[in-house]
Amino acid sequence: MVIGDSRVARLGGPRAPDASPEDVACARRTDSLARQVGAAVGDEVLDLAGAGARIGAGLRAPQVARGLSVPPQVGRLKQVEDPAFVVVAVGPNDLNWTDLIGYCYAVADCADNFTAGEFRYRLAAFDRDYADLLADLATLPSHPRVVVLTSYDVLRPDAQCSTSRGPRQYPGLTPEEIALLADRNAELNGVLTTGARRYGFDVVAPPLAPLCTPSADGLGPDLQSLDDPHPFHPTAVGELRLAIPVVDRVGVPPG
Repeated sequence: MVIGDSRVARLGGPRAPDASPEDVACARRTDSLARQVGAAVGDEVLDLAGAGARIGAGLRAPQVARGLSVPPQVGRLKQVEDPAFVVVAVGPNDLNWTDLIGYCYAVADCADNFTAGEFRYRLAAFDRDYADLLADLATLPSHPRVVVLTSYDVLRPDAQCSTSRGPRQYPGLTPEEIALLADRNAELNGVLTTGARRYGFDVVAPPLAPLCTPSADGLGPDLQSLDDPHPFHPTAVGELRLAIPVVDRVGVPPG
Protein backbone atom coordinates (compact mmCIF):
# COMPACT_ATOMS: atom_id res chain seq x y z
CA MET A 1 0.00 0.00 0.00
CA VAL A 2 0.97 3.63 -0.43
CA ILE A 3 0.73 6.38 2.19
CA GLY A 4 1.79 9.99 1.85
CA ASP A 5 1.12 13.13 -0.11
CA SER A 6 0.08 14.43 -3.53
CA ARG A 7 3.31 13.39 -5.25
CA VAL A 8 2.17 9.76 -5.07
CA ALA A 9 -1.59 10.43 -5.26
CA ARG A 10 -0.69 11.92 -8.70
CA LEU A 11 -2.28 15.33 -8.40
CA GLY A 12 -3.34 16.39 -11.88
CA GLY A 13 -4.05 12.92 -13.24
CA PRO A 14 -7.38 11.55 -14.51
CA ARG A 15 -10.08 10.80 -11.94
CA ALA A 16 -11.68 7.36 -11.90
CA PRO A 17 -15.38 7.35 -12.90
CA ASP A 18 -16.21 5.41 -9.73
CA ALA A 19 -14.01 7.49 -7.42
CA SER A 20 -15.33 7.72 -3.87
CA PRO A 21 -15.87 11.11 -2.18
CA GLU A 22 -12.68 10.45 -0.22
CA ASP A 23 -10.71 9.65 -3.38
CA VAL A 24 -11.93 12.89 -4.93
CA ALA A 25 -11.11 14.94 -1.82
CA CYS A 26 -7.63 13.40 -1.59
CA ALA A 27 -6.97 13.81 -5.35
CA ARG A 28 -6.19 10.11 -5.83
CA ARG A 29 -5.94 9.45 -9.55
CA THR A 30 -6.02 6.48 -11.89
CA ASP A 31 -2.29 6.80 -12.58
CA SER A 32 -1.22 7.19 -8.95
CA LEU A 33 1.85 5.40 -7.65
CA ALA A 34 -0.36 2.74 -6.04
CA ARG A 35 -2.08 2.05 -9.37
CA GLN A 36 1.24 1.93 -11.23
CA VAL A 37 2.82 -0.45 -8.73
CA GLY A 38 -0.32 -2.58 -8.62
CA ALA A 39 -0.29 -2.97 -12.39
CA ALA A 40 3.35 -4.07 -12.27
CA VAL A 41 2.97 -6.61 -9.47
CA GLY A 42 -0.37 -7.90 -10.71
CA ASP A 43 -2.26 -7.17 -7.52
CA GLU A 44 -4.31 -4.36 -6.02
CA VAL A 45 -2.27 -1.87 -4.02
CA LEU A 46 -4.29 0.17 -1.54
CA ASP A 47 -3.93 3.92 -2.12
CA LEU A 48 -4.22 5.92 1.10
CA ALA A 49 -2.17 8.93 -0.06
CA GLY A 50 -3.77 12.34 -0.25
CA ALA A 51 -3.05 15.84 -1.50
CA GLY A 52 -1.94 18.13 1.30
CA ALA A 53 -1.22 15.28 3.69
CA ARG A 54 1.50 15.69 6.27
CA ILE A 55 2.48 13.50 9.20
CA GLY A 56 0.53 15.54 11.76
CA ALA A 57 -2.54 15.99 9.56
CA GLY A 58 -3.08 13.11 7.20
CA LEU A 59 -0.83 10.24 8.27
CA ARG A 60 -0.95 10.09 12.09
CA ALA A 61 -3.99 12.33 12.58
CA PRO A 62 -7.13 13.11 10.55
CA GLN A 63 -6.94 15.49 7.62
CA VAL A 64 -9.64 17.83 6.39
CA ALA A 65 -9.56 17.67 2.59
CA ARG A 66 -12.04 19.75 0.62
CA GLY A 67 -14.36 19.85 3.61
CA LEU A 68 -14.20 16.10 4.18
CA SER A 69 -12.63 14.64 7.32
CA VAL A 70 -10.31 11.85 6.21
CA PRO A 71 -9.19 9.26 8.80
CA PRO A 72 -5.46 8.97 9.54
CA GLN A 73 -3.64 6.96 6.90
CA VAL A 74 -1.63 5.05 9.49
CA GLY A 75 -4.80 4.17 11.37
CA ARG A 76 -6.25 2.73 8.17
CA LEU A 77 -2.98 0.95 7.50
CA LYS A 78 -3.15 -0.79 10.89
CA GLN A 79 -6.56 -2.20 9.98
CA VAL A 80 -5.18 -4.01 6.94
CA GLU A 81 -4.29 -7.63 7.56
CA ASP A 82 -0.71 -8.58 6.73
CA PRO A 83 0.28 -5.92 4.17
CA ALA A 84 3.30 -7.05 2.15
CA PHE A 85 4.79 -3.58 1.76
CA VAL A 86 4.22 0.08 2.56
CA VAL A 87 5.52 2.93 0.41
CA VAL A 88 5.88 6.25 2.25
CA ALA A 89 6.09 9.75 0.73
CA VAL A 90 6.35 12.60 3.25
CA GLY A 91 8.38 15.72 3.87
CA PRO A 92 7.67 18.68 1.59
CA ASN A 93 4.21 19.43 3.00
CA ASP A 94 5.52 19.12 6.56
CA LEU A 95 8.10 21.82 5.76
CA ASN A 96 5.59 24.01 3.87
CA TRP A 97 7.92 23.64 0.91
CA THR A 98 5.64 25.62 -1.40
CA ASP A 99 6.07 28.67 0.83
CA LEU A 100 9.86 28.34 0.73
CA ILE A 101 9.93 28.13 -3.06
CA GLY A 102 7.40 30.94 -3.43
CA TYR A 103 9.48 33.23 -1.24
CA CYS A 104 12.59 32.59 -3.33
CA TYR A 105 10.66 33.46 -6.49
CA ALA A 106 9.37 36.69 -4.95
CA VAL A 107 12.59 38.21 -3.59
CA ALA A 108 15.94 39.00 -5.16
CA ASP A 109 17.83 36.88 -2.60
CA CYS A 110 16.12 34.39 -0.26
CA ALA A 111 19.32 33.40 1.58
CA ASP A 112 18.48 35.49 4.66
CA ASN A 113 18.84 34.58 8.31
CA PHE A 114 15.11 34.64 9.03
CA THR A 115 14.14 32.03 6.43
CA ALA A 116 17.22 29.96 7.27
CA GLY A 117 16.12 29.86 10.91
CA GLU A 118 12.54 29.07 9.93
CA PHE A 119 13.70 26.18 7.78
CA ARG A 120 15.82 24.77 10.62
CA TYR A 121 12.83 25.00 12.96
CA ARG A 122 10.53 23.22 10.52
CA LEU A 123 13.10 20.54 9.76
CA ALA A 124 13.62 19.81 13.47
CA ALA A 125 9.86 19.53 13.99
CA PHE A 126 9.60 17.21 11.00
CA ASP A 127 12.43 15.06 12.34
CA ARG A 128 10.44 14.47 15.54
CA ASP A 129 7.18 13.72 13.71
CA TYR A 130 8.98 11.46 11.27
CA ALA A 131 10.53 9.47 14.13
CA ASP A 132 7.03 8.81 15.49
CA LEU A 133 5.82 7.71 12.06
CA LEU A 134 8.74 5.33 11.60
CA ALA A 135 8.08 3.83 15.04
CA ASP A 136 4.46 3.21 14.00
CA LEU A 137 5.60 1.42 10.85
CA ALA A 138 8.25 -0.60 12.67
CA THR A 139 5.66 -2.03 15.07
CA LEU A 140 3.21 -3.26 12.43
CA PRO A 141 2.50 -6.91 13.33
CA SER A 142 3.20 -8.30 9.86
CA HIS A 143 6.53 -6.43 9.56
CA PRO A 144 5.95 -5.40 5.92
CA ARG A 145 8.75 -4.11 3.74
CA VAL A 146 8.79 -0.33 4.11
CA VAL A 147 10.03 1.85 1.27
CA VAL A 148 10.64 5.54 1.98
CA LEU A 149 10.74 7.94 -0.96
CA THR A 150 13.06 10.91 -0.77
CA SER A 151 12.34 14.34 -2.23
CA TYR A 152 13.47 15.39 -5.71
CA ASP A 153 15.03 18.61 -7.01
CA VAL A 154 12.76 20.45 -9.43
CA LEU A 155 15.45 22.61 -11.09
CA ARG A 156 19.18 22.67 -11.69
CA PRO A 157 21.19 25.81 -10.89
CA ASP A 158 21.83 26.42 -14.59
CA ALA A 159 18.12 26.17 -15.50
CA GLN A 160 16.95 28.62 -18.15
CA CYS A 161 13.23 28.33 -18.88
CA SER A 162 9.89 29.86 -17.94
CA THR A 163 9.76 27.88 -14.69
CA SER A 164 13.10 29.22 -13.47
CA ARG A 165 12.12 32.76 -14.47
CA GLY A 166 8.79 32.44 -12.65
CA PRO A 167 5.72 34.68 -12.88
CA ARG A 168 6.35 37.96 -14.69
CA GLN A 169 5.72 40.11 -11.60
CA TYR A 170 8.51 38.40 -9.61
CA PRO A 171 12.32 38.46 -9.92
CA GLY A 172 12.45 34.69 -10.48
CA LEU A 173 15.06 32.23 -9.26
CA THR A 174 18.76 32.94 -9.51
CA PRO A 175 21.28 30.08 -9.79
CA GLU A 176 22.25 30.79 -6.18
CA GLU A 177 18.65 30.49 -5.00
CA ILE A 178 18.14 27.23 -6.89
CA ALA A 179 21.33 25.89 -5.30
CA LEU A 180 20.05 26.98 -1.88
CA LEU A 181 16.77 25.12 -2.42
CA ALA A 182 18.73 22.06 -3.53
CA ASP A 183 20.85 22.23 -0.37
CA ARG A 184 17.74 22.40 1.80
CA ASN A 185 16.18 19.53 -0.11
CA ALA A 186 19.35 17.54 0.53
CA GLU A 187 18.98 18.25 4.25
CA LEU A 188 15.41 16.95 4.15
CA ASN A 189 16.59 13.86 2.32
CA GLY A 190 19.27 13.35 4.93
CA VAL A 191 16.61 13.21 7.63
CA LEU A 192 14.44 10.86 5.55
CA THR A 193 17.33 8.53 4.77
CA THR A 194 18.88 8.44 8.24
CA GLY A 195 15.55 7.68 9.89
CA ALA A 196 14.63 4.96 7.42
CA ARG A 197 17.98 3.20 7.68
CA ARG A 198 17.81 3.26 11.47
CA TYR A 199 14.90 0.82 11.16
CA GLY A 200 16.30 -1.12 8.23
CA PHE A 201 13.76 0.34 5.82
CA ASP A 202 14.46 0.76 2.11
CA VAL A 203 15.06 4.19 0.59
CA VAL A 204 14.25 5.15 -3.00
CA ALA A 205 15.41 8.38 -4.64
CA PRO A 206 12.88 9.36 -7.33
CA PRO A 207 14.63 9.11 -10.73
CA LEU A 208 12.91 12.23 -12.05
CA ALA A 209 14.60 14.71 -14.36
CA PRO A 210 14.42 18.34 -13.17
CA LEU A 211 12.46 20.85 -15.17
CA CYS A 212 14.18 22.81 -17.95
CA THR A 213 16.09 19.70 -19.06
CA PRO A 214 15.39 17.93 -22.36
CA SER A 215 13.57 14.62 -22.27
CA ALA A 216 16.17 11.94 -22.95
CA ASP A 217 13.65 9.46 -24.39
CA GLY A 218 11.17 11.87 -25.94
CA LEU A 219 8.36 10.94 -23.54
CA GLY A 220 8.11 14.45 -22.13
CA PRO A 221 8.91 16.06 -18.80
CA ASP A 222 8.79 14.15 -15.53
CA LEU A 223 7.48 17.15 -13.59
CA GLN A 224 4.71 19.67 -14.14
CA SER A 225 5.95 23.21 -14.81
CA LEU A 226 4.61 26.56 -13.64
CA ASP A 227 2.48 26.57 -16.78
CA ASP A 228 0.68 23.40 -15.65
CA PRO A 229 -2.13 23.15 -13.08
CA HIS A 230 0.01 21.57 -10.34
CA PRO A 231 3.63 22.77 -10.61
CA PHE A 232 6.46 20.53 -9.43
CA HIS A 233 4.26 17.43 -9.11
CA PRO A 234 5.05 14.35 -11.23
CA THR A 235 3.48 14.06 -14.65
CA ALA A 236 2.01 10.75 -15.78
CA VAL A 237 5.44 9.86 -17.19
CA GLY A 238 7.14 10.95 -13.98
CA GLU A 239 4.84 8.81 -11.84
CA LEU A 240 5.60 5.82 -14.03
CA ARG A 241 9.34 6.44 -13.68
CA LEU A 242 8.90 6.70 -9.93
CA ALA A 243 7.12 3.34 -9.84
CA ILE A 244 10.02 1.48 -11.48
CA PRO A 245 12.50 1.54 -8.56
CA VAL A 246 9.65 1.01 -6.09
CA VAL A 247 8.60 -2.17 -7.89
CA ASP A 248 12.23 -3.23 -7.93
CA ARG A 249 12.30 -2.96 -4.12
CA VAL A 250 8.96 -4.59 -3.34
CA GLY A 251 9.46 -7.35 -5.90
CA VAL A 252 7.26 -8.76 -8.62
CA PRO A 253 5.56 -12.08 -7.82
CA PRO A 254 6.59 -14.91 -10.16
CA GLY A 255 4.21 -15.28 -13.08
